[in-house]
Amino acid sequence: MAAPIEFDVTYVPDPPVVTVKATGITDTALTVKVTDLDLQQVEFHPKTPLSDVLSGLANDLARAAPPIVKDKVTALSPDIPIGKPIGCDIPVGDATVHVKLASPELGSHGGMLMISGTADVS
Repeated sequence: MAAPIEFDVTYVPDPPVVTVKATGITDTALTVKVTDLDLQQVEFHPKTPLSDVLSGLANDLARAAPPIVKDKVTALSPDIPIGKPIGCDIPVGDATVHVKLASPELGSHGGMLMISGTADVS
């Protein structure tokens, strides 16, 4: 049976900070672009004797990781699923009024993300 190689990993800052910019929206997803990743350092801390022997090599590799990871994730443009269309249900007596945001558009207001559109009432 092989001896386990286990490490605890720490990050500086912890957790790393990812900055994104919203670039598009549909009824089902918000599209963002990763504009920055604040990951200055990765450290491996050995948890087993064999890990202790390999910790120098592991940490040499870890020192090279932040700029490589930052280069790989910056400019990614993933879609973040919304789950269901933006809207709400309003109970009115024995009925429910469904209000849905049609044709959502991105904007900003006071430095914050704003999503606007037309109300579709049914």
